[in-house]
Amino acid sequence: MALKVNIGTHGILISAVVLILSVLLLIDRLLATGPVQLILENGKAVPIEGASYFSLNEVLFFIITAWLGGMSFLYIILSSKEKEIPEVKGDVAGIPENKNTALMAASMLEGDEKILFKEIIDNNEILQRELILKTGFSEPKVSRLLDKLERRGLILRRRDGMGNRIILKNRQ
Repeated sequence: MALKVNIGTHGILISAVVLILSVLLLIDRLLATGPVQLILENGKAVPIEGASYFSLNEVLFFIITAWLGGMSFLYIILSSKEKEIPEVKGDVAGIPENKNTALMAASMLEGDEKILFKEIIDNNEILQRELILKTGFSEPKVSRLLDKLERRGLILRRRDGMGNRIILKNRQ
């Protein structure tokens, strides 16, 4: 089960700001110079850079900042993929406005897609597991056929308990 965090309508903007800040903070800390000692040599002050190690606090800072930046980047990527509109393929594109239109769309389908879509039309809405029982198709086959019908814009799948409820697209 995917964890869905809603940070409002400006989520990508907030994530981008957090990502930029975390990168800038990491760069600032990593490029900071270590302690410098001055020694006198022949009457001149000569700087000697000593070995510097990161303290536990700095290591924790790096870990937390890198994690925040990574999560922001991941949020931006995943939310941009969610908003992509799937490409409609095939002869049947559009939304059935009523049962007659849905039946016309069903007549353009072929084979198992047609059988499955007609079952959905006859029941107005139906659980995915009921489709498996009524059609006698396997679970993976029903899932693949529903994917195709959904890409064509004919149906919607809504979570219903442990399964999916299949409805015609215009019956949102």
